[in-house]
Amino acid sequence: MKLKHLKLSILLIFICSTISLSQVTINQTEVDYTLKVEQDSIHRILIFWKDKDSSKYTSVKYSVSDFNKISVDKILENEISTINQLWKIAKDSIVFDLQSFNIEYPMLYSDVLNNYIQAFIDSKEWQEHVKQNGKKLNYKIIKSEMLRANVYKPLNDFLKTKGYQISGFETEKHGFVTKENLHFAGFSGDEIIPMPYMVWIKLDKL
Repeated sequence: MKLKHLKLSILLIFICSTISLSQVTINQTEVDYTLKVEQDSIHRILIFWKDKDSSKYTSVKYSVSDFNKISVDKILENEISTINQLWKIAKDSIVFDLQSFNIEYPMLYSDVLNNYIQAFIDSKEWQEHVKQNGKKLNYKIIKSEMLRANVYKPLNDFLKTKGYQISGFETEKHGFVTKENLHFAGFSGDEIIPMPYMVWIKLDKL
């Protein structure tokens, strides 16, 4: 499994490092500015949004469309190069005043998922909650632990180079990481780990 991830990581790094301007498709409407790169049937899309009567874009989303299964195949660290290249292109045409970033929920990136699971294993507050309540959701703890543990670290490190940082999370549609997915991520399978299936990342300026 580690060899598979290493080969995929090398492939993704190569792909991300070879994107040229001619490969980027740009579409702009009154409320969004979309940049798309398609390589080997994989679509990587960065979308900026704004209010119709505003000149500044306040939210952004990044997605990779060809990975439809649970994502131990997708690594956020390897997507940062593409995000950066598309970001630079957009910056020449639009003005940012970003307040949120959507990059999909933790299950969809193997490095984020590992950070996320370990965060709740290490969290005294979450472990005490489980001890007292069993397998019961606590939305406040989920959001606070995601921030404390910096589970989206590759993205946060990138954003800091652009003058932003992750300041909080909004989450919806919660459940728990399955035993199968825990095993797949290299854990015992007995861990009780909550999982939001919709995540909005709040941003602050540095």
